[in-house]
Amino acid sequence: MMVSEFDESRLLLVLQIDHSRVAGFLAAHWGNKNFDPPRPFTSMVVAAQEHDSGWGEWEMKPSTLNEQGFPLDYHDGSLKYLGQFRLDFYKNAVDRVSHIDPYAGLMILMHGVGLMNAGYGRYTHPPDRSGDPRVKEYIRHQETLKSKLLDELGQRDIVREFATEDHVWLNFKLIEIFDHMAQFICNRYPFNSKARRLGPTPTLNDIPVPFGAGRGETTLKLDVLDEKRAVVQPYPFDLDPLRVSFPGRLVAKRKYASGEDFLEQFYKAERVAVSYSLQSA
Repeated sequence: MMVSEFDESRLLLVLQIDHSRVAGFLAAHWGNKNFDPPRPFTSMVVAAQEHDSGWGEWEMKPSTLNEQGFPLDYHDGSLKYLGQFRLDFYKNAVDRVSHIDPYAGLMILMHGVGLMNAGYGRYTHPPDRSGDPRVKEYIRHQETLKSKLLDELGQRDIVREFATEDHVWLNFKLIEIFDHMAQFICNRYPFNSKARRLGPTPTLNDIPVPFGAGRGETTLKLDVLDEKRAVVQPYPFDLDPLRVSFPGRLVAKRKYASGEDFLEQFYKAERVAVSYSLQSA
């Protein structure tokens, strides 16, 4: 759950599962004369759309508060507060999606592991947690499943060319970019708020962005213009501008006495729609 200040008396809550839908929307519109669309297209859109869907197991009843008694923000430390449950719901999401689309399941698996081992050692955020025995076992289990999925995909004519090592890592980068950009969009209100101290930078933590297979990489930059608009350079989408909307909930900005105290307000919360716009320079 992403927790932002809405106004002086209220917080805006955006669920991880809704953030995930934004990532899927970005993936669906990715591609123009400069950037290749993701391939295999449907699997990559499903992977982006479902990459954080495991959070739904917690977000159906998000009773955990942080140490200050406020709703648990995704940067408060989910492993610290949720423990093994945090690892299990990612495993469950991979299992669920893999039955429907094995390639999408593979991408979600790699995203989940990457959150625990600094993107397979490729990135600096989030930090490497693989020294934790629970995380070590989680990674072992997921890497065993990864090998099985790759073997299965390598035998399917329709996706075999996308199951090569080079293309899998290219697509992993894309999933991370879709995730980081969706975070950047969903974890602040209004768009030009300076209150968020943790989360993707305007250059999306400098994650390399592929132009396409064998076409080199670049770094994207988001320059927020005002409360609703941002310029993306270079521009990767097929619509200009691209309008992005997501739902949120408004709850009182206060310390909650207990999880039950918060849940009463969570379920009764006013629903709002937030809309932002991405455009080229």
